[in-house]
Amino acid sequence: MKKKFKNLFEKRINLQLKRSKLKFKYECERIPYVLAGHYIPDFIVETINGKIYIECKGYLRPASKAKMVAVRRQHPEIDLRIVFYEKRKSNIRWAEKIGIKWAVGTIPTDWLKGL
Repeated sequence: MKKKFKNLFEKRINLQLKRSKLKFKYECERIPYVLAGHYIPDFIVETINGKIYIECKGYLRPASKAKMVAVRRQHPEIDLRIVFYEKRKSNIRWAEKIGIKWAVGTIPTDWLKGL
């Protein structure tokens, strides 16, 4: 089976290692890591059913997505929701994919009732 490299640079390094006659492997181990950080929600609303953490997002940057995913994974007990500035299909698909309730423009009345 032929190896598939991400770019020509990796392919060139692979060739160099082959020529060195040393034993080596390509992308064969997965090493877990955790990036430490803090999440400060935009708003925390106290409802009759508990706290709702609300994030307001205009442009959803990749770093923000990564942070939200990490918070969801590490704190499944938190009711985290997003209010998007405008309706973008890609943002909505992303929110639904990771299981975050979302709204556009304003906080839905149901959320304020704790639903």
